[in-house]
Amino acid sequence: MIVKNRIEGTRISVWDVLHYLESRWPYPEIAGALNLTEGQVKAAVAYIEDHRDEVLMVHRQIEARKSCGNSPDIRAKVAKSRAKLQTWLKHRHETNL
Repeated sequence: MIVKNRIEGTRISVWDVLHYLESRWPYPEIAGALNLTEGQVKAAVAYIEDHRDEVLMVHRQIEARKSCGNSPDIRAKVAKSRAKLQTWLKHRHETNL
């Protein structure tokens, strides 16, 4: 069953399923990749078919946001986090020698 564009009891959205459908994955492989049952995949496919215009509109918006990449403030946070991790890894390596 689909609840608010998500497969009930999961955090998997119909757009996650749509991604695999666009790549022509068979239902059993989609189910395996997303840790779903084939019945859940079929329910998502039925939802996509019944709400095609809405699902595709939101899908295009998602893809447009993804194509823009992260904003400068997010890129700065990622760089800071990466530097912190590298420092921690270096310290850990040096103390384990």
